[in-house]
Amino acid sequence: MKKIFIFITIICFYYAKAQNDINLTDILENVESQSQIDSLKFLYPNLSIKKHSLSTGDKNINKKVFLLEEKEINADSIDAIKLLSQKDIKEFKVKYIFINGKNLSEKEIKKIQKKAYKELKKGKTFSEVANKYSMDPGSKDGDLGWFPEGRMIERFENAIREHKKDEIFQVSDQSRKWHFIILKNHDEREAKIYEYITITKS
Repeated sequence: MKKIFIFITIICFYYAKAQNDINLTDILENVESQSQIDSLKFLYPNLSIKKHSLSTGDKNINKKVFLLEEKEINADSIDAIKLLSQKDIKEFKVKYIFINGKNLSEKEIKKIQKKAYKELKKGKTFSEVANKYSMDPGSKDGDLGWFPEGRMIERFENAIREHKKDEIFQVSDQSRKWHFIILKNHDEREAKIYEYITITKS
């Protein structure tokens, strides 16, 4: 039993050493797909390997990553990183009042919408009305910030494209029973979205 224990200990030692000696940049060199990422996770369980998507409008981009002229991404606390792709996109910025109709009747939904519009017509700011009526606790003043195309439901984004800055309009998704009163407070802008892989040693 003692010999078996020693043998297992030696195997574990060399396995751990091999894991620590690997060149992380070389590992990422030929990785392109999610299936390849999954294979790496299986082969190197002590590494945290993740795929990310981040746009230039993301409020965290300057904290997480910065792009160099060589198109390599670098970030604090990350041991290796590879840029997979980058493409031009549009970004939108709106404020909204979200009404979750899952547990409400049509009459109750219309009542909330009517009250919200009434207060807006009386001169209250959209932020004030959003804080009072919106059912999204995560958006202060109803502000969604900048977000890239493709992130929201199609009907929501199409309506934003069709309206001009400072217009207020409604969008509903009956299948989800989601209802929105939207203020387009900025014109859309050009941006880039980056997809990249990171490796961090556990």
